[in-house]
Amino acid sequence: MYDYCIGIDFGTTNTLACYFVDGAKKFLPTLPSVIFIDEEKNISVGLAAQNKGAVQPENMITSAKKFIGNLELNQIWNCNGYNFNPTDVAAEILKEIRRRFIEQNNFEENIEIGAVITVPTNFNDNQRDEIRKAAEIAGFEILWILEDSTAAAVEIFHDKPTDKKILVMDIGGGNFDLSILETENQTYRALAIDGENNFGGDDFDRLIFEKLIYKIEDDLKLNLSDAYTAMIPETEYNKLINRLNIEARRLKENLSTSERCEIHLQDLMKFDGKSYTLKFTITRADFDELAFPLYEKIFDKLKTFINENVEVEEIGHAILIGGTCQIPYIRQRFLEEFKITPEPVENLRLVASGAARVAQIKNADENLNLESILPHSLGVAMMNYDRKMIFDKILAKGTPYPCEIIKEYETAFDNQTRIDINIYEAGNENETDLKFHRFRGTLTLKNIPPAPKGQTFIDVKFEYTEDQSLRVTAIDKQRANHFERQIIEKHVRPNFEI
Repeated sequence: MYDYCIGIDFGTTNTLACYFVDGAKKFLPTLPSVIFIDEEKNISVGLAAQNKGAVQPENMITSAKKFIGNLELNQIWNCNGYNFNPTDVAAEILKEIRRRFIEQNNFEENIEIGAVITVPTNFNDNQRDEIRKAAEIAGFEILWILEDSTAAAVEIFHDKPTDKKILVMDIGGGNFDLSILETENQTYRALAIDGENNFGGDDFDRLIFEKLIYKIEDDLKLNLSDAYTAMIPETEYNKLINRLNIEARRLKENLSTSERCEIHLQDLMKFDGKSYTLKFTITRADFDELAFPLYEKIFDKLKTFINENVEVEEIGHAILIGGTCQIPYIRQRFLEEFKITPEPVENLRLVASGAARVAQIKNADENLNLESILPHSLGVAMMNYDRKMIFDKILAKGTPYPCEIIKEYETAFDNQTRIDINIYEAGNENETDLKFHRFRGTLTLKNIPPAPKGQTFIDVKFEYTEDQSLRVTAIDKQRANHFERQIIEKHVRPNFEI
Protein backbone atom coordinates (compact mmCIF):
# COMPACT_ATOMS: atom_id res chain seq x y z
CA MET A 1 0.00 0.00 0.00
CA TYR A 2 1.25 3.46 -0.94
CA ASP A 3 0.72 6.54 1.16
CA TYR A 4 -0.42 8.43 -1.93
CA CYS A 5 -1.96 7.41 -5.24
CA ILE A 6 -3.17 9.17 -8.35
CA GLY A 7 -5.17 8.52 -11.52
CA ILE A 8 -3.75 9.83 -14.81
CA ASP A 9 -5.49 10.21 -18.16
CA PHE A 10 -2.50 10.47 -20.50
CA GLY A 11 -3.96 12.07 -23.63
CA THR A 12 -2.83 12.95 -27.13
CA THR A 13 -3.70 16.61 -26.63
CA ASN A 14 -3.89 17.05 -22.85
CA THR A 15 -2.97 15.02 -19.78
CA LEU A 16 -5.25 15.14 -16.75
CA ALA A 17 -4.68 13.83 -13.23
CA CYS A 18 -6.94 13.31 -10.23
CA TYR A 19 -6.54 12.06 -6.67
CA PHE A 20 -8.56 11.74 -3.48
CA VAL A 21 -8.02 13.58 -0.20
CA ASP A 22 -10.26 12.51 2.69
CA GLY A 23 -12.82 11.17 0.21
CA ALA A 24 -12.89 14.35 -1.90
CA LYS A 25 -11.62 14.49 -5.48
CA LYS A 26 -8.81 16.89 -6.31
CA PHE A 27 -7.53 17.69 -9.80
CA LEU A 28 -4.23 18.96 -11.09
CA PRO A 29 -4.45 21.74 -13.69
CA THR A 30 -4.81 20.42 -17.24
CA LEU A 31 -1.38 19.79 -18.76
CA PRO A 32 -1.00 20.06 -22.55
CA SER A 33 0.83 16.95 -23.77
CA VAL A 34 3.63 19.01 -25.30
CA ILE A 35 7.36 19.29 -24.65
CA PHE A 36 10.02 21.75 -25.85
CA ILE A 37 13.77 21.17 -25.85
CA ASP A 38 16.28 24.06 -25.87
CA GLU A 39 19.97 24.09 -26.86
CA GLU A 40 21.12 22.86 -23.41
CA LYS A 41 18.55 20.02 -23.45
CA ASN A 42 16.43 21.81 -20.87
CA ILE A 43 12.92 20.46 -21.24
CA SER A 44 9.74 22.49 -20.82
CA VAL A 45 6.33 20.83 -20.58
CA GLY A 46 2.77 21.99 -21.13
CA LEU A 47 1.92 25.67 -21.64
CA ALA A 48 5.55 26.71 -21.21
CA ALA A 49 6.47 24.34 -24.03
CA GLN A 50 3.70 25.71 -26.23
CA ASN A 51 4.83 29.29 -25.64
CA LYS A 52 8.44 28.51 -26.52
CA GLY A 53 7.31 26.37 -29.44
CA ALA A 54 5.47 29.34 -30.90
CA VAL A 55 8.91 30.83 -31.62
CA GLN A 56 10.78 27.58 -32.39
CA PRO A 57 8.12 25.02 -33.41
CA GLU A 58 10.81 22.71 -34.83
CA ASN A 59 11.97 22.05 -31.25
CA MET A 60 8.48 21.28 -29.90
CA ILE A 61 6.87 17.82 -29.85
CA THR A 62 3.09 17.35 -29.83
CA SER A 63 0.69 14.38 -30.15
CA ALA A 64 3.46 11.88 -29.30
CA LYS A 65 0.92 9.41 -27.92
CA LYS A 66 -0.18 8.57 -31.47
CA PHE A 67 3.23 6.97 -32.09
CA ILE A 68 3.97 5.28 -28.77
CA GLY A 69 4.67 1.57 -28.97
CA ASN A 70 4.38 1.50 -32.77
CA LEU A 71 7.42 -0.53 -33.81
CA GLU A 72 6.87 -0.09 -37.53
CA LEU A 73 6.76 3.71 -37.46
CA ASN A 74 9.72 3.94 -35.05
CA GLN A 75 9.12 7.68 -34.68
CA ILE A 76 12.10 9.81 -33.61
CA TRP A 77 12.13 13.60 -33.19
CA ASN A 78 15.34 15.62 -33.32
CA CYS A 79 15.10 18.86 -31.36
CA ASN A 80 18.15 21.09 -31.05
CA GLY A 81 20.33 18.07 -31.86
CA TYR A 82 18.77 15.76 -29.25
CA ASN A 83 16.75 12.68 -30.18
CA PHE A 84 13.47 11.79 -28.47
CA ASN A 85 11.18 8.84 -29.06
CA PRO A 86 7.48 8.76 -28.02
CA THR A 87 8.26 7.01 -24.72
CA ASP A 88 10.80 9.73 -23.85
CA VAL A 89 8.14 12.37 -24.49
CA ALA A 90 5.55 10.52 -22.38
CA ALA A 91 8.07 10.18 -19.54
CA GLU A 92 8.71 13.94 -19.50
CA ILE A 93 4.98 14.70 -19.41
CA LEU A 94 4.44 12.22 -16.57
CA LYS A 95 7.44 13.64 -14.68
CA GLU A 96 5.70 17.01 -14.77
CA ILE A 97 2.49 15.45 -13.44
CA ARG A 98 4.46 13.93 -10.57
CA ARG A 99 6.23 17.23 -9.86
CA ARG A 100 2.92 19.13 -9.76
CA PHE A 101 1.30 16.51 -7.54
CA ILE A 102 4.15 16.80 -5.04
CA GLU A 103 4.17 20.60 -5.21
CA GLN A 104 0.39 20.94 -4.83
CA ASN A 105 0.43 18.80 -1.68
CA ASN A 106 3.81 19.85 -0.20
CA PHE A 107 5.07 16.26 -0.25
CA GLU A 108 8.68 15.12 0.02
CA GLU A 109 10.36 14.64 -3.35
CA ASN A 110 11.22 10.98 -2.79
CA ILE A 111 7.75 9.74 -1.77
CA GLU A 112 6.33 6.64 -3.43
CA ILE A 113 3.23 7.33 -5.51
CA GLY A 114 0.99 4.58 -6.81
CA ALA A 115 -0.58 5.37 -10.17
CA VAL A 116 -3.37 4.08 -12.38
CA ILE A 117 -2.79 5.30 -15.93
CA THR A 118 -5.44 5.02 -18.62
CA VAL A 119 -4.93 4.05 -22.26
CA PRO A 120 -7.22 3.70 -25.26
CA THR A 121 -9.13 0.42 -25.32
CA ASN A 122 -7.55 -0.41 -28.67
CA PHE A 123 -3.96 -0.17 -27.34
CA ASN A 124 -1.99 -3.38 -27.74
CA ASP A 125 0.34 -4.82 -25.11
CA ASN A 126 3.42 -3.12 -26.56
CA GLN A 127 1.77 0.29 -26.40
CA ARG A 128 0.70 -0.43 -22.83
CA ASP A 129 4.23 -1.56 -21.96
CA GLU A 130 5.68 1.71 -23.28
CA ILE A 131 3.20 3.73 -21.21
CA ARG A 132 4.18 1.63 -18.19
CA LYS A 133 7.87 2.20 -18.94
CA ALA A 134 7.36 5.97 -19.27
CA ALA A 135 5.51 6.09 -15.95
CA GLU A 136 8.25 4.14 -14.19
CA ILE A 137 10.90 6.46 -15.64
CA ALA A 138 8.82 9.35 -14.27
CA GLY A 139 8.96 7.82 -10.80
CA PHE A 140 5.49 6.28 -10.42
CA GLU A 141 4.69 2.84 -9.01
CA ILE A 142 2.15 1.28 -11.37
CA LEU A 143 -1.02 -0.05 -9.78
CA TRP A 144 -2.79 -0.72 -13.07
CA ILE A 145 -2.84 0.20 -16.77
CA LEU A 146 -6.55 0.79 -17.31
CA GLU A 147 -8.72 1.27 -20.39
CA ASP A 148 -10.27 4.74 -20.74
CA SER A 149 -13.71 3.17 -21.20
CA THR A 150 -13.50 1.14 -17.99
CA ALA A 151 -12.32 4.19 -16.04
CA ALA A 152 -15.35 6.14 -17.26
CA ALA A 153 -17.72 3.28 -16.39
CA VAL A 154 -16.25 2.91 -12.90
CA GLU A 155 -16.66 6.62 -12.22
CA ILE A 156 -20.29 6.77 -13.38
CA PHE A 157 -21.55 3.45 -11.99
CA HIS A 158 -19.54 2.98 -8.78
CA ASP A 159 -22.57 4.08 -6.77
CA LYS A 160 -25.27 3.50 -9.41
CA PRO A 161 -25.65 -0.25 -10.05
CA THR A 162 -27.13 -1.29 -13.39
CA ASP A 163 -28.09 -4.57 -15.02
CA LYS A 164 -28.00 -3.04 -18.52
CA LYS A 165 -25.09 -3.11 -20.91
CA ILE A 166 -22.94 0.03 -21.21
CA LEU A 167 -21.74 1.42 -24.54
CA VAL A 168 -18.69 3.67 -24.43
CA MET A 169 -17.53 5.74 -27.40
CA ASP A 170 -14.21 7.50 -26.85
CA ILE A 171 -12.77 9.88 -29.45
CA GLY A 172 -9.73 11.76 -28.24
CA GLY A 173 -7.09 13.71 -30.11
CA GLY A 174 -5.71 10.66 -31.89
CA ASN A 175 -7.82 7.64 -31.01
CA PHE A 176 -11.31 6.30 -31.71
CA ASP A 177 -12.44 3.49 -29.40
CA LEU A 178 -15.68 1.60 -28.92
CA SER A 179 -16.53 -0.68 -26.00
CA ILE A 180 -19.45 -2.61 -24.59
CA LEU A 181 -19.22 -3.40 -20.87
CA GLU A 182 -21.31 -4.83 -18.08
CA THR A 183 -20.98 -4.32 -14.35
CA GLU A 184 -22.10 -6.38 -11.40
CA ASN A 185 -20.96 -6.50 -7.78
CA GLN A 186 -17.82 -4.39 -8.31
CA THR A 187 -16.90 -6.31 -11.46
CA TYR A 188 -16.45 -4.36 -14.69
CA ARG A 189 -16.30 -6.71 -17.64
CA ALA A 190 -15.50 -5.79 -21.25
CA LEU A 191 -17.68 -7.75 -23.67
CA ALA A 192 -16.57 -6.28 -27.00
CA ILE A 193 -14.10 -3.66 -28.18
CA ASP A 194 -13.07 -2.10 -31.45
CA GLY A 195 -11.44 1.07 -32.60
CA GLU A 196 -9.11 2.84 -34.91
CA ASN A 197 -5.68 4.24 -34.22
CA ASN A 198 -4.63 7.61 -35.60
CA PHE A 199 -8.13 8.98 -35.96
CA GLY A 200 -9.61 11.64 -33.72
CA GLY A 201 -9.71 15.31 -32.90
CA ASP A 202 -6.56 16.06 -34.88
CA ASP A 203 -8.46 15.12 -38.06
CA PHE A 204 -11.18 17.65 -37.24
CA ASP A 205 -8.57 20.31 -36.47
CA ARG A 206 -7.02 19.69 -39.86
CA LEU A 207 -10.26 20.63 -41.63
CA ILE A 208 -10.23 24.14 -40.15
CA PHE A 209 -6.45 24.41 -40.59
CA GLU A 210 -6.88 23.78 -44.30
CA LYS A 211 -9.57 26.47 -44.54
CA LEU A 212 -7.20 28.94 -42.89
CA ILE A 213 -4.47 28.00 -45.36
CA TYR A 214 -6.83 28.44 -48.31
CA LYS A 215 -7.92 31.85 -47.00
CA ILE A 216 -4.32 33.09 -46.78
CA GLU A 217 -3.45 31.64 -50.19
CA ASP A 218 -6.49 33.32 -51.73
CA ASP A 219 -5.77 36.66 -50.06
CA LEU A 220 -2.08 36.74 -51.00
CA LYS A 221 -2.15 34.65 -54.19
CA LEU A 222 0.59 32.28 -53.07
CA ASN A 223 1.09 28.56 -52.47
CA LEU A 224 1.71 27.58 -48.84
CA SER A 225 2.45 23.89 -49.48
CA ASP A 226 6.03 24.43 -48.23
CA ALA A 227 8.44 27.22 -47.34
CA TYR A 228 10.30 27.08 -50.66
CA THR A 229 7.17 27.29 -52.79
CA ALA A 230 5.77 30.06 -50.61
CA MET A 231 9.08 31.94 -50.77
CA ILE A 232 9.03 32.37 -46.99
CA PRO A 233 12.06 31.71 -44.72
CA GLU A 234 11.68 28.25 -43.22
CA THR A 235 11.74 29.52 -39.63
CA GLU A 236 8.92 31.96 -40.36
CA TYR A 237 6.99 29.32 -42.28
CA ASN A 238 7.19 26.88 -39.34
CA LYS A 239 5.93 29.60 -36.99
CA LEU A 240 3.01 30.29 -39.31
CA ILE A 241 1.98 26.64 -39.59
CA ASN A 242 2.24 26.16 -35.83
CA ARG A 243 0.13 29.27 -35.17
CA LEU A 244 -2.54 28.13 -37.62
CA ASN A 245 -2.69 24.68 -36.02
CA ILE A 246 -3.26 26.26 -32.61
CA GLU A 247 -5.96 28.58 -33.96
CA ALA A 248 -7.69 25.71 -35.79
CA ARG A 249 -7.96 23.70 -32.58
CA ARG A 250 -9.20 26.73 -30.65
CA LEU A 251 -11.89 27.45 -33.24
CA LYS A 252 -13.06 23.82 -33.21
CA GLU A 253 -13.34 23.80 -29.42
CA ASN A 254 -15.16 27.14 -29.32
CA LEU A 255 -17.71 25.93 -31.89
CA SER A 256 -18.93 23.37 -29.36
CA THR A 257 -20.38 26.21 -27.29
CA SER A 258 -20.86 28.95 -29.91
CA GLU A 259 -22.75 29.01 -33.19
CA ARG A 260 -20.23 31.35 -34.80
CA CYS A 261 -16.54 32.09 -34.22
CA GLU A 262 -14.11 34.53 -35.78
CA ILE A 263 -10.43 35.33 -35.49
CA HIS A 264 -8.49 38.47 -36.25
CA LEU A 265 -4.75 37.69 -36.31
CA GLN A 266 -2.95 41.02 -36.51
CA ASP A 267 0.46 40.96 -38.28
CA LEU A 268 0.33 37.21 -38.76
CA MET A 269 3.16 37.20 -41.33
CA LYS A 270 5.24 39.35 -43.61
CA PHE A 271 4.81 38.93 -47.35
CA ASP A 272 6.17 41.00 -50.20
CA GLY A 273 7.39 43.59 -47.72
CA LYS A 274 3.96 44.06 -46.16
CA SER A 275 2.32 42.89 -42.95
CA TYR A 276 -0.61 40.52 -43.37
CA THR A 277 -3.59 40.28 -40.99
CA LEU A 278 -5.85 37.22 -41.19
CA LYS A 279 -9.58 37.71 -40.71
CA PHE A 280 -11.60 34.51 -40.69
CA THR A 281 -15.14 33.56 -39.66
CA ILE A 282 -16.68 30.10 -39.39
CA THR A 283 -20.10 28.97 -38.19
CA ARG A 284 -21.01 25.68 -36.55
CA ALA A 285 -23.02 24.84 -39.67
CA ASP A 286 -19.93 25.49 -41.82
CA PHE A 287 -17.87 23.20 -39.61
CA ASP A 288 -20.48 20.43 -39.61
CA GLU A 289 -20.54 20.54 -43.41
CA LEU A 290 -16.75 20.27 -43.55
CA ALA A 291 -16.73 17.45 -41.00
CA PHE A 292 -19.60 15.45 -42.49
CA PRO A 293 -17.34 12.74 -44.04
CA LEU A 294 -15.69 12.27 -40.62
CA TYR A 295 -19.09 12.07 -38.94
CA GLU A 296 -20.12 9.40 -41.45
CA LYS A 297 -16.96 7.43 -40.71
CA ILE A 298 -17.69 7.53 -36.98
CA PHE A 299 -21.32 6.47 -37.22
CA ASP A 300 -20.72 3.82 -39.88
CA LYS A 301 -18.19 2.17 -37.59
CA LEU A 302 -20.40 2.61 -34.54
CA LYS A 303 -23.43 1.01 -36.25
CA THR A 304 -21.35 -1.91 -37.50
CA PHE A 305 -19.88 -2.42 -34.04
CA ILE A 306 -23.29 -2.48 -32.37
CA ASN A 307 -24.85 -4.74 -35.02
CA GLU A 308 -22.03 -7.27 -34.65
CA ASN A 309 -22.02 -7.40 -30.86
CA VAL A 310 -25.30 -6.47 -29.21
CA GLU A 311 -28.96 -5.65 -29.74
CA VAL A 312 -29.60 -1.93 -29.34
CA GLU A 313 -32.37 -2.76 -26.86
CA GLU A 314 -29.79 -4.37 -24.55
CA ILE A 315 -27.88 -1.10 -24.19
CA GLY A 316 -29.11 0.79 -21.18
CA HIS A 317 -26.41 3.43 -20.94
CA ALA A 318 -24.09 5.28 -23.29
CA ILE A 319 -20.98 7.19 -22.29
CA LEU A 320 -19.43 9.54 -24.85
CA ILE A 321 -15.97 10.64 -23.76
CA GLY A 322 -13.02 12.41 -25.31
CA GLY A 323 -13.03 15.95 -26.59
CA THR A 324 -14.36 15.07 -30.05
CA CYS A 325 -17.44 13.39 -28.56
CA GLN A 326 -18.45 16.74 -27.08
CA ILE A 327 -19.10 18.14 -30.57
CA PRO A 328 -22.86 18.93 -30.51
CA TYR A 329 -23.55 17.22 -33.85
CA ILE A 330 -22.13 13.92 -32.60
CA ARG A 331 -24.13 13.88 -29.37
CA GLN A 332 -27.35 14.93 -31.13
CA ARG A 333 -27.00 12.41 -33.94
CA PHE A 334 -26.22 9.66 -31.44
CA LEU A 335 -29.47 10.40 -29.61
CA GLU A 336 -31.47 10.51 -32.84
CA GLU A 337 -30.08 7.26 -34.28
CA PHE A 338 -30.05 5.08 -31.17
CA LYS A 339 -32.72 6.73 -28.99
CA ILE A 340 -30.31 6.61 -26.04
CA THR A 341 -29.51 9.76 -24.10
CA PRO A 342 -25.76 9.80 -23.37
CA GLU A 343 -24.77 9.98 -19.72
CA PRO A 344 -24.06 13.60 -18.74
CA VAL A 345 -20.35 14.40 -18.90
CA GLU A 346 -19.83 17.66 -17.02
CA ASN A 347 -16.23 18.05 -18.18
CA LEU A 348 -13.41 16.13 -19.81
CA ARG A 349 -12.03 14.89 -16.48
CA LEU A 350 -14.28 11.83 -16.19
CA VAL A 351 -11.58 9.35 -17.20
CA ALA A 352 -8.99 10.85 -14.85
CA SER A 353 -11.41 10.78 -11.92
CA GLY A 354 -12.34 7.17 -12.73
CA ALA A 355 -8.65 6.27 -12.78
CA ALA A 356 -8.21 7.98 -9.40
CA ARG A 357 -11.10 5.99 -7.98
CA VAL A 358 -9.58 2.74 -9.24
CA ALA A 359 -6.21 3.79 -7.79
CA GLN A 360 -7.79 4.41 -4.41
CA ILE A 361 -9.58 1.04 -4.42
CA LYS A 362 -6.58 -0.92 -5.71
CA ASN A 363 -4.25 0.77 -3.23
CA ALA A 364 -6.56 -0.18 -0.36
CA ASP A 365 -6.77 -3.75 -1.72
CA GLU A 366 -10.54 -3.54 -1.73
CA ASN A 367 -12.81 -5.65 -3.93
CA LEU A 368 -12.73 -4.50 -7.56
CA ASN A 369 -12.52 -6.80 -10.59
CA LEU A 370 -11.53 -5.32 -13.94
CA GLU A 371 -11.93 -7.87 -16.72
CA SER A 372 -10.46 -6.85 -20.08
CA ILE A 373 -10.33 -8.58 -23.44
CA LEU A 374 -7.74 -8.84 -26.20
CA PRO A 375 -8.10 -5.85 -28.59
CA HIS A 376 -6.40 -7.55 -31.55
CA SER A 377 -5.84 -11.13 -32.66
CA LEU A 378 -2.27 -12.40 -32.50
CA GLY A 379 -0.61 -15.02 -34.65
CA VAL A 380 2.46 -16.03 -36.61
CA ALA A 381 3.59 -16.04 -40.23
CA MET A 382 3.36 -19.53 -41.72
CA MET A 383 3.74 -21.02 -45.18
CA ASN A 384 0.57 -22.30 -46.86
CA TYR A 385 0.29 -25.02 -49.47
CA ASP A 386 1.05 -22.49 -52.22
CA ARG A 387 4.34 -21.67 -50.46
CA LYS A 388 3.06 -18.22 -49.59
CA MET A 389 3.61 -16.73 -46.14
CA ILE A 390 0.27 -15.93 -44.50
CA PHE A 391 -1.04 -14.80 -41.10
CA ASP A 392 -2.12 -17.75 -38.95
CA LYS A 393 -4.26 -16.63 -36.02
CA ILE A 394 -3.44 -18.12 -32.59
CA LEU A 395 -5.12 -15.86 -30.02
CA ALA A 396 -8.43 -14.39 -31.18
CA LYS A 397 -9.59 -10.84 -30.62
CA GLY A 398 -12.02 -10.67 -27.71
CA THR A 399 -10.32 -13.38 -25.65
CA PRO A 400 -10.48 -12.43 -21.94
CA TYR A 401 -7.27 -11.80 -19.97
CA PRO A 402 -5.46 -13.76 -18.58
CA CYS A 403 -5.28 -16.38 -21.31
CA GLU A 404 -3.00 -18.81 -23.10
CA ILE A 405 -3.15 -21.10 -26.11
CA ILE A 406 -0.72 -23.55 -27.72
CA LYS A 407 -0.56 -24.42 -31.42
CA GLU A 408 1.63 -27.01 -33.11
CA TYR A 409 3.73 -26.29 -36.22
CA GLU A 410 6.13 -28.36 -38.28
CA THR A 411 9.30 -27.60 -40.24
CA ALA A 412 8.81 -26.45 -43.85
CA PHE A 413 12.14 -27.59 -45.36
CA ASP A 414 14.41 -30.61 -45.28
CA ASN A 415 17.25 -30.42 -42.75
CA GLN A 416 15.96 -27.19 -41.24
CA THR A 417 18.12 -26.29 -38.22
CA ARG A 418 16.67 -22.87 -37.43
CA ILE A 419 13.14 -21.54 -37.16
CA ASP A 420 12.26 -17.84 -37.02
CA ILE A 421 8.80 -17.44 -35.54
CA ASN A 422 7.63 -14.07 -36.83
CA ILE A 423 4.82 -12.71 -34.68
CA TYR A 424 2.06 -10.46 -35.99
CA GLU A 425 -0.86 -8.54 -34.58
CA ALA A 426 -4.00 -8.46 -36.70
CA GLY A 427 -4.75 -5.25 -38.52
CA ASN A 428 -7.65 -6.57 -40.59
CA GLU A 429 -9.21 -9.50 -38.75
CA ASN A 430 -10.63 -11.01 -41.96
CA GLU A 431 -7.43 -11.07 -44.03
CA THR A 432 -4.59 -13.60 -44.12
CA ASP A 433 -2.17 -11.61 -46.31
CA LEU A 434 0.64 -10.33 -44.08
CA LYS A 435 0.46 -6.84 -45.57
CA PHE A 436 -2.74 -6.28 -43.57
CA HIS A 437 -1.08 -7.04 -40.23
CA ARG A 438 1.46 -5.39 -37.92
CA PHE A 439 4.80 -7.09 -37.35
CA ARG A 440 5.55 -7.41 -33.64
CA GLY A 441 8.83 -9.29 -33.42
CA THR A 442 10.66 -12.57 -33.82
CA LEU A 443 11.35 -15.59 -31.63
CA THR A 444 14.24 -17.70 -33.00
CA LEU A 445 14.95 -21.39 -32.38
CA LYS A 446 18.48 -22.53 -33.28
CA ASN A 447 20.42 -25.82 -33.42
CA ILE A 448 17.45 -27.94 -34.36
CA PRO A 449 18.64 -31.46 -35.39
CA PRO A 450 18.41 -31.92 -39.20
CA ALA A 451 15.42 -33.97 -40.32
CA PRO A 452 13.09 -34.29 -43.31
CA LYS A 453 10.55 -31.50 -43.55
CA GLY A 454 7.41 -32.06 -41.53
CA GLN A 455 9.07 -34.36 -39.02
CA THR A 456 10.15 -31.76 -36.47
CA PHE A 457 7.25 -30.35 -34.46
CA ILE A 458 7.24 -27.05 -32.61
CA ASP A 459 4.68 -25.91 -30.04
CA VAL A 460 4.14 -22.15 -30.00
CA LYS A 461 2.43 -20.80 -26.88
CA PHE A 462 0.97 -17.31 -26.59
CA GLU A 463 0.04 -16.27 -23.08
CA TYR A 464 -1.17 -13.05 -21.51
CA THR A 465 -0.88 -12.37 -17.82
CA GLU A 466 -3.58 -10.55 -15.85
CA ASP A 467 -1.74 -7.24 -16.30
CA GLN A 468 -1.85 -7.83 -20.08
CA SER A 469 1.85 -8.56 -20.60
CA LEU A 470 2.54 -10.89 -23.53
CA ARG A 471 4.88 -13.89 -23.41
CA VAL A 472 5.58 -16.10 -26.41
CA THR A 473 7.14 -19.54 -25.82
CA ALA A 474 8.38 -22.12 -28.35
CA ILE A 475 9.12 -25.78 -27.58
CA ASP A 476 10.98 -28.25 -29.80
CA LYS A 477 8.89 -31.32 -28.92
CA GLN A 478 11.44 -33.87 -30.17
CA ARG A 479 14.05 -32.77 -27.66
CA ALA A 480 11.71 -31.15 -25.17
CA ASN A 481 13.91 -28.08 -25.48
CA HIS A 482 12.22 -25.03 -24.05
CA PHE A 483 12.96 -21.67 -25.67
CA GLU A 484 11.32 -18.80 -23.88
CA ARG A 485 11.70 -15.05 -24.23
CA GLN A 486 9.78 -11.86 -24.63
CA ILE A 487 9.23 -10.67 -28.19
CA ILE A 488 12.32 -9.01 -29.67
CA GLU A 489 11.53 -5.50 -30.83
CA LYS A 490 12.33 -5.08 -34.53
CA HIS A 491 11.55 -2.07 -36.65
CA VAL A 492 11.46 -3.65 -40.10
CA ARG A 493 9.42 -6.44 -41.55
CA PRO A 494 11.22 -9.74 -42.24
CA ASN A 495 12.08 -10.74 -45.79
CA PHE A 496 10.08 -13.81 -46.78
CA GLU A 497 11.68 -14.50 -50.16
CA ILE A 498 12.27 -18.24 -50.58
